[in-house]
Amino acid sequence: MSVEGSMQPPDSRRLEHVLGHMLGAGAAIVERTQNLYTSSFASEVVTCRQGDGAVCRLLCKYGPTGVDSGHGHRGGVAYEGAVYRHALEPAALGAPRLWGVHDERGEGRTWLVIEYLDNAERLAWRPEGMGMAATWIARFHVTMERRVDAPELAFLRRYDEDYLAGWAARAELLVSEVWKRRFPWWPRVCERFGECARLLLEAPATVIHGEYYPKNILCVGDVVQPVDWESAAVGPGEVDLASLLEGWPEELVRECVASYQRARWPLGSPAGFERVLDAARVYFGLRWLGDHAALTEAQSSVRRFDGLGKAARRLGLID
Repeated sequence: MSVEGSMQPPDSRRLEHVLGHMLGAGAAIVERTQNLYTSSFASEVVTCRQGDGAVCRLLCKYGPTGVDSGHGHRGGVAYEGAVYRHALEPAALGAPRLWGVHDERGEGRTWLVIEYLDNAERLAWRPEGMGMAATWIARFHVTMERRVDAPELAFLRRYDEDYLAGWAARAELLVSEVWKRRFPWWPRVCERFGECARLLLEAPATVIHGEYYPKNILCVGDVVQPVDWESAAVGPGEVDLASLLEGWPEELVRECVASYQRARWPLGSPAGFERVLDAARVYFGLRWLGDHAALTEAQSSVRRFDGLGKAARRLGLID
């Protein structure tokens, strides 16, 4: 059974009881509807009337307590709640409000309750917002680089040598002989991935989203609101930029890179920035090819091999 399927929403009486503690006395559920956007975990949109008559809309996400999946890449619902509380709220750059995290350890379930953003659109449907998204994440990286060693952020996963090398090893196991014949440079990339890892580990560390894809970024008018923070970690900011730009036309990519650089380094980006960005692209290729066999073998993986190969060539890892 999938994680999402095993974590069914609570009954209305239980839900209203817990939300009452978060919203205050007198809070009552008006409506429950299915969340139209898919996620790693079951979720729903709950409309509530608070004790003073105000109406609020909440996104309630339900997941297993203590989940740790994807070679340490995803931390689950409780982890995401900690990211909201200790990283996003102090940064004050704009994120859905965290109403609370509720643990039902006896049932092995944790709830995350955040503000539901009405009239929000996924960035994937609004390419004109890509520059704003690049600027938002650059500013977040600037803010969090100053806080990266704060005690309250010690819970965050960190991209280290073992983590990065693990993805290369996983991908090497999952990539079939069919793919290796089609992309004969593949073994060389795995052999030399350590060079990419060094570039990533030597870059300035900050707090990153971890999967800063357009599908995980909401736009409310001209306001950017990233969501789904369960892959947040300490690592190089170029990882987020690489995920944001994956698959977009070259002209748009150049514009977004320039927006990111201006926002993060107003006086000029580091000399090795482009190489770190390509190292992040190689990492992401290995990360997804090493996720699980069904994804690796899918025909859609061709674009991942292509993108990985182009970045590896620019880095001089392959001819």
